Amino acid sequence: MKTTSMIKSIALTVGLMASYSSHAGFMQYTVDESAAYPSGGTLESDKINGGYVETLVFDGAGNFTANAVATFGLFYDEGLVVRGSGLNQAYSLYATFTSTATVTPKADGFNFTGTEGEFKVFLDRNVDTTIDSVNTLNLLNTADDFFLGSSSTLGKNLGSYTVVGGVETTSFNFDFLDFSLTSDGEDFFVAPRPFATAININGDFDAFNPSGSQVTTGDVSAQFYDVPEPSTLAVLALGLLGLGAARRKAK
Repeated sequence: MKTTSMIKSIALTVGLMASYSSHAGFMQYTVDESAAYPSGGTLESDKINGGYVETLVFDGAGNFTANAVATFGLFYDEGLVVRGSGLNQAYSLYATFTSTATVTPKADGFNFTGTEGEFKVFLDRNVDTTIDSVNTLNLLNTADDFFLGSSSTLGKNLGSYTVVGGVETTSFNFDFLDFSLTSDGEDFFVAPRPFATAININGDFDAFNPSGSQVTTGDVSAQFYDVPEPSTLAVLALGLLGLGAARRKAK
């Protein structure tokens, strides 16, 4: 019985460590929309969804730079659209993304992986921020916008273009670590405290040829999650080692 109990404990510890590395559970958070417009209330969300436009410049040697602007239109909570929000009516949320990356051909398409990147989130109180051109992505009317938060630490990421039976499939999934809110961001994302330490950006894109200069568009979702402190992982690892030693001693 003791051996069985210890095996279960070891399995639980391994499961906990695996869950930290997969961020399977994204964070639910509270938004206070009165930070965006006077009559705004609070809402609960676990995902923001929208669309984006992106410019890509390939160097012909397997490397490229990417610049994107995303505009978010809907809050979601547990798979359902959050009703009653003023997003995209009383105010707007947008994000900028920059990255250097490599592209790798494969038999049925290509993959790309970011090497460095930065992600920033902004609040536009007057819904007047625009892009001057899809080729340059310069933003106009940003003087009164609030800078909410950012990350310049690119974590695990992968993008893919695949053609099977003439059907094109595209996807990307990027993690940004060390995400931090500004004081304006803390007024908007009011809970939990402390807030998320990472953000996951995922979606799809219109197919493009990975050469020269390209412009693409697609859908994008942003979800927050926590990355455990190294000390937390160390405690879990020590617990696993201790349980293993106890099991060997009990034999």
